[in-house]
Parts: sequence; structure tokens; C-alpha cells
Amino acid sequence: MKKFKKKFYYKNFYLNIFLSIFFSHVFYRITFIDRIEAEFSLIEQIATRKLETTSFFVESPIFTLLGIILKIDSIDTYILFVYFTSIFLLITIIANLKYLGTYSTLFVFTGWLLTFSWFMGHIDILSVLIVVLISKNIESENSLTPIIIFYSIILSFNHNAIAIISFLCFFILASNAKKYYFAIYSIIGQVLGNLILRMYLSEIGFSGRGRFRFIFNENVIQNSINFVSENLIALIWSGFLGFIIIFIIFSATVPWDMSRNLFMALLICIFFTCIALDTSRIFSLSIIPIILHVIKNIKESSFLEKYMAYFLYIVFLANIIIGPYFVHGNVSSASPNNFVESYYNFIARMVNSLMYNIWN
Repeated sequence: MKKFKKKFYYKNFYLNIFLSIFFSHVFYRITFIDRIEAEFSLIEQIATRKLETTSFFVESPIFTLLGIILKIDSIDTYILFVYFTSIFLLITIIANLKYLGTYSTLFVFTGWLLTFSWFMGHIDILSVLIVVLISKNIESENSLTPIIIFYSIILSFNHNAIAIISFLCFFILASNAKKYYFAIYSIIGQVLGNLILRMYLSEIGFSGRGRFRFIFNENVIQNSINFVSENLIALIWSGFLGFIIIFIIFSATVPWDMSRNLFMALLICIFFTCIALDTSRIFSLSIIPIILHVIKNIKESSFLEKYMAYFLYIVFLANIIIGPYFVHGNVSSASPNNFVESYYNFIARMVNSLMYNIWN
């Protein structure tokens, strides 16, 4: 316990957990992805060597593989497994924010938590954790370690598009002293991660189109670019949320070299979002390296650091008053996943089932 406190505990630890639980469960309101039953069916399909699914979601296989290992055989058990695994990963993320220092709470006010809340069933939360761990290694005062190879393998295996975007952002934002080693470690990890993924897809007999192939279907890129162009402000808000205030002030009050790199990384994120299949979701995950870099380096802006107590309240109130937005096919302020049993009804049903003999 003492080792845990020394390594992970920090002053805002419990505050960050309570805020993340409040926003995800109360303000954003958790929803499971509409195709969660289809993802659950993959467990039996793969176990029996009768893969029927051709959708590219097969390329993010962590929940499926764990379901096979744990021999999950009911949809309710699978949903509980997804939920508790996601919450565990969420808490692990919070535990690894110590390196951000005093202002770690700002990370809770950004769009990745909205994505986590509205897309329960995707393994995006693992991608967030790995990106945080890579950032933690890069922002450390010590030299980079080869563990980035391992992180890159997991990130590529989990979601190769996020791995590519994160690599580009980290490379741009890293100090010159760390760029070379980061590029080597990350590229090795991504190559290995994609090789493992290809081997996995071949082993299970996947014959569908992957993410990369799907975006070149007719009108996919054109429609996505047109929609992002028409709703750029809503898209940026969906990813940054109230943190956009901090980002703008930070970029305006630090040396130009730092601002230039931030905007280059942001343009890369927007570019890849234009050809993404889930607009706001991909954007909110893509900009995590930028957000983490800004929080870690807030001390570079004397203006922000001087008035940070006020900006924290402004960011919090902006999130509450303006609220979340989701951009994909249309702009909405509610979860796009609302065609399956709600999380709250599911929990109530589970509790009633367990307590049936007692309450009756």
C-alpha cells in the first residue's frame, strides 16, 4: 500500500476519480454501443471457428479475446465484464496522472471522457491509458525507455489508426533530444503490433474490409470532409470541451516554437478526423497527446499559472453550461448509442435479479 501511494497517489487523486465518475455516470450518462450484442457474438464465432462478421470492428479485439479466455457465455455477463473492466482502466488512468502535477484535474474536463461514457463497449479506454503512459515516459526528465515499444505494440493492436495519429503528435511535440529514440521505439512497436494484428485476423479467418480499406469506399472521404468542414467549431469543442479555453490562452502566451508545434499537431488530428469513420470519437482520442503536453507545460505560461484557480472554475462551468456535442453525420448533444437497454436499467435489472429471493 505504501509503494502504491508513493508511486501513484497525489493530492488530486480522489478528486479526479470523483469528477470522472460524476461526469461519466451523471452528466454525460453512460450508454453501451448499439452493436454490443454483435461484439459479444464474436466470442462464440471465434471459439467455434465460424466467423461470420465482416465488419472492421473485429480489428479491435481486446474485449473479444478476454471474453474467450474468461469463457463468457451470456450477454449480461459480457456487459458487466465490459463495464467493470472499463472502470478499472479509468481508475488506472487517473492513477497515472501524477506526472502532470497540480493541474492533472484538467484532463478530466476533456472529450476523451465523453467518448468513454457514450461508447461503452469499445476498448477506447485502453487506448487512452496507453497514450497517457507514453506521454508519461516522454515528459519524464529522464531518458526515454524501450518500454515505449511495448506500449506501441498494445496501442497498434488495439486501434492502429489512433496509434499512427498519436505517434505523429508525440513526435512533433517531443523535445529534439527525444525525437530520435521515440521514433525508433514507436515505429518498431507499431510494426510489431500490426503484424500481430494481421496474424490474429488471419488465424480467425477474417475476410472483411479493415478500417483503412473501408475509408476508400465511394463517397466516404468526400462526405466526411464536407461534414467536418461545415461543423469544424462543434468538432473542436467535442474533443477539447472546456479545455479549449486553456489551449487557446496557452498557445497565445508561450514562445512561438511551442505554439507552432501545437497547431501542427492539431492540424494533423483534424486531417485524420476528416477521413475517420467516427468523427468526434476519433478526434477526442487523437488530441490526447496535445492536451497532456499542454497540461504538463502550463508553467511555461506565467499568465495561465497566475490565474489558474479562476480558469479551473471557468473550464468546469463551460463544460456544464455549454454541455457536450457529438459530431458524426449530424451534430447532437446526446449519445448516438441509445437503441439498446440503458446502463441504468441494466444495473437495476441485475440488482433486482440478485435480490429477487430477498425482496420477495
